[in-house]
Amino acid sequence: MKAFINNIEHEFLQGETMLEFVRRIEENKNAIPTMCQDDRLENFGSCRVCSVEVAREKDGLTKTMASCHTPISEGLYIYHNTEKIKRLRKNIVELVLTDYPSDKIFPSEGKKATPFQETIAQIGIPNIRYPQGKNHLDIQPDRAHPYIKSDLSQCINCFRCVRACEEIQGEMILGMSGRGFATNIIKGFDTTFNESACVSCGACVQTCPTEALTDKYETKTLIPDKTVRTTCTYCGVGCQLEVAVIDGKIRGIQAPETAEVNQGHTCLKGRFAFQFYNHPDRLREPMIKKNGKFEVVTWDEAYTFIASKLTDIKNKYGADAIGGISSSRATNEENYLMQKMIRVAVGTNNIDGCARVCHAPTAFGMQKSFGTGAATNSIEDLKQTDAIFLFGANPVKGHPVTGAKIKQAFMKGVTSIVVDPIRTTLADLATYFLQIRPGTNVAVLNMMSYYIIKEGLVNQHFIDSYTEKYTEFKNHVESLNMDELETLTGVSKNLVRDAAIAYASAERAMEFHGLGVTEHFQGSKTVMLLSNLAMMTGNVGRNGVGLNPLRGQNNVQGSADMGVQPHQGAGYMDVSKPDVQKYFAQKYGIEKMPESAGLKIPEMLDAAINGKIKALYIMGEDTIMTDPNSYHSIKAFEKLELIVVQELFMTATSEMADVVLPASSYFEKNGTFTNGERRVQRVNKVIEPIGNTKPDGQIIIDVMSRLGYNQPTGLIYDAAKVIEEIADVIPFMKGLTWERLGENGLQWPIKEDGTDTKMLHIGGNFKKGIGTFHHFDFEESPEIVSHGKFYPFILTTGRELEHYNSGTMTRRTDNQIILGKDILEVHPKDALAKGIKDGDIVNLFSDRGSVNIPIKYAKTVKRGVLRTTFHQPEVFINLITGSVGDKETMTPEYKVVAVDFEKV
Repeated sequence: MKAFINNIEHEFLQGETMLEFVRRIEENKNAIPTMCQDDRLENFGSCRVCSVEVAREKDGLTKTMASCHTPISEGLYIYHNTEKIKRLRKNIVELVLTDYPSDKIFPSEGKKATPFQETIAQIGIPNIRYPQGKNHLDIQPDRAHPYIKSDLSQCINCFRCVRACEEIQGEMILGMSGRGFATNIIKGFDTTFNESACVSCGACVQTCPTEALTDKYETKTLIPDKTVRTTCTYCGVGCQLEVAVIDGKIRGIQAPETAEVNQGHTCLKGRFAFQFYNHPDRLREPMIKKNGKFEVVTWDEAYTFIASKLTDIKNKYGADAIGGISSSRATNEENYLMQKMIRVAVGTNNIDGCARVCHAPTAFGMQKSFGTGAATNSIEDLKQTDAIFLFGANPVKGHPVTGAKIKQAFMKGVTSIVVDPIRTTLADLATYFLQIRPGTNVAVLNMMSYYIIKEGLVNQHFIDSYTEKYTEFKNHVESLNMDELETLTGVSKNLVRDAAIAYASAERAMEFHGLGVTEHFQGSKTVMLLSNLAMMTGNVGRNGVGLNPLRGQNNVQGSADMGVQPHQGAGYMDVSKPDVQKYFAQKYGIEKMPESAGLKIPEMLDAAINGKIKALYIMGEDTIMTDPNSYHSIKAFEKLELIVVQELFMTATSEMADVVLPASSYFEKNGTFTNGERRVQRVNKVIEPIGNTKPDGQIIIDVMSRLGYNQPTGLIYDAAKVIEEIADVIPFMKGLTWERLGENGLQWPIKEDGTDTKMLHIGGNFKKGIGTFHHFDFEESPEIVSHGKFYPFILTTGRELEHYNSGTMTRRTDNQIILGKDILEVHPKDALAKGIKDGDIVNLFSDRGSVNIPIKYAKTVKRGVLRTTFHQPEVFINLITGSVGDKETMTPEYKVVAVDFEKV
């Protein structure tokens, strides 16, 4: 397929627009100027600045056309720089400038030109030719929002912000009001950003070609000393960020449009919530507690104290009296070194991490079913799916960029099924919404399986060819009573039947699940039943299908990959097997590895209370605030002889420590994170470490050395060298190198030649050889069985968009201005029955303890169900959560807590 640019013949690509054709051939994004065009948005064609002349034959009659939305076709002649086109573009922009501040035509001193100012310069407009008449120059700026600022006197009505809000974020907060000259941008119902339902993602700011919309950091006009690309430290989406640095300080963040993960988009945490890095609360010096008070010491003093105490405890009680807790906020390399220190330098498998309190059931369940405990597909497969099954997750709040993509798919009409106790934004948009009673996941999945079998919608070829134990599963499901399960779940069996048929009938159905699946008494069983659904319908091993856990933290996948588990070392190898012990001993250059599996976090805490664990070494985990039943955790910590904590800030856990070591933030070090789609991505050092802090990896290497083990990659932490060791140790990362990661990372397994893997289990080729069906009955949670009679409400916990987990970082940013408190969501009828008004403070209590918290009337919860978050230490919601956990993995059941409440 060929066409001509300025009479020179070139080949064009199928579906290419004229603008894309010219830009690609001339390798110049500015070959044709634009004003309303953004590569991330649907082509709009309103401004006509991108106009070109088009003819059907050489030197033939031409027609002026907008190149941004006009497709190229065979034999066309395009002329994009004729005198006629230059005059047209100049006239369009000159007319725009009659209603534009004259002092904003050129860049201010010390500022970078905005995209519109670049267009003005490219077209060549030295001054305004037309007189200024009626205008909008007296519009008052909106400065109320903590991050986003608007000065609509600079608005050129390009519609880019309106389209970005709708097409990228799916919020439709911005709109156009009025007609003709009166046309103007409005927020919500013509309010301020603060008063609207804006989610503060900043997509409008990034696309706006002027300073009509900008942020408090003036990011788009900054002239930085350097810009560093790195990976976001918040959720498991793994957004790429471009960080601007001036004088050694972070001044602004943008989302790179070339990023495969987020394509120029991110949420308010990734874009704006970076102020924590130099907050006054940052720990800057090592400290040892003396006579009940922390005193600043040198690194040498701290290391000497730690090594002496650990050695004494090991000699007195044995290595198994020591435990380690690692962090999914740290890099892969640091997690790898942490588990290595505990296993090699200390000599125990007592190492665990925060995957224990979130997605351990995902790894366990998917390993049992498929052989690999990770996402089967990539998020980009959303473009190819026919049905989306979202179970126990609210990605719009928890994984905002992925949530926005899912929301876009919902709005475009893809068949959508949501199972959740809470009526979320996506539940409102779903084709089928199953609002189950918290804790009845197994029951509803058994119902769906029953109806798929009864309707004859199973993929028998896939089952017969690639799986085992289907008959036992089928026989069990067919014996179940749907009326009983309907009563248990609180969802109509007919609705469940319709949803099941929709899932099974789709050519390609893609499942996503979150902590609403895993943080349950039957969490692992639920994951295995979800795996059953995928296998029985053949939704594995193809594009647009599979099981795709929405990983909670930025590196929860990576920390597990690196061996931060008591029963599996790096690469998920079983540490209780002699051949594995021999393998690791050889790789690590020691005589012998510890032989028995270690303790999980809940077991470590129990063992501390029982006097068997004497020391805990904790890297980046606020166990007291984030683990359930905080009184139990506090009791355990009080029994310990040594607590060492590496942290950014003083937390409830570090307050109880004997030694606190100040760690560098992710802006201050190199390394990698692995996102929820198995993508290993670079974390690049942006600035020098704050104060006297050190990267976690350097601290671990130093402590290991004091304990008698020198890290083979050197005593100076070098992430690239540690990656070489990881690639040598973990078979499915054999081809991993720092250089090969490039800008967009690699998805494991990574072959020796560096080829990565976008999709697992292709053609039914399961890691374990064959997919395995499992069957289970619904079991009521012991929490309800033991306490439900006296505490009749079920509390379920979650997170809000503005904060991350316990809020250690986000509470130290302006996000706290947007959302500064936890609230309890209560159905109005439940509150009124107790004489409680919207906004009243209530005492929320369980058999473990109580907290005071304001309530909010919410019809998003059913009667008898309450919802809250755990971002604010003032509420400390884990004082009332319980110790019931998933049977297989001990992941706490944060989603089902028996409680009651009363007015204070």
